[in-house]
Amino acid sequence: MLKFVVCAGSQGEAQAWARAHDIPLRQCVYVGDLRLIEGLRDFAVVRLHGFFDRPDRDDIEACLQRNEMKMPSPPGRDRGCATG
Repeated sequence: MLKFVVCAGSQGEAQAWARAHDIPLRQCVYVGDLRLIEGLRDFAVVRLHGFFDRPDRDDIEACLQRNEMKMPSPPGRDRGCATG
């Protein structure tokens, strides 16, 4: 099941976003601790305003990038170099 990784300034901000978009909280992961997202594979990232002021923003971004590199390609898409 797809998880929404909600990068926010607080858990309350993340929950408000989920409610506003009718996303069940069980599908959302608030990044309060890197251990919650380390190794996550099937996810979409949401970055809210409060996230950009967090002192651990760079660590979170690096973790998300590592996870994205390990994600499988969507069906019918090749993440490799384009050939033509």
